[in-house]
Amino acid sequence: MLQWVYLPRVGETAITSVRSGWTGWLRSWTRERRRQKLRREAIATLLRVDDDILRDVTGLERHQVEAAARLPLDVDALERLRRLQEAQSRP
Repeated sequence: MLQWVYLPRVGETAITSVRSGWTGWLRSWTRERRRQKLRREAIATLLRVDDDILRDVTGLERHQVEAAARLPLDVDALERLRRLQEAQSRP
């Protein structure tokens, strides 16, 4: 379910290879912050659904998603949730 957030855009990879120096760093930083914002919005969407639906779709509990939403912006919250999913799916 969370994979659509991680799909790279073709234009972004082409643009980053052309840029260099200060402007390249600034644009990549801005792009990463925007990506983090989109990921946080995806987490906010998960928090709007019923607990049972959330557990069925993602395999995560509400308190886990809420904890990921409270992480600082420099931490990739969806990556943390992905690790939690993998840990719970292991026997």
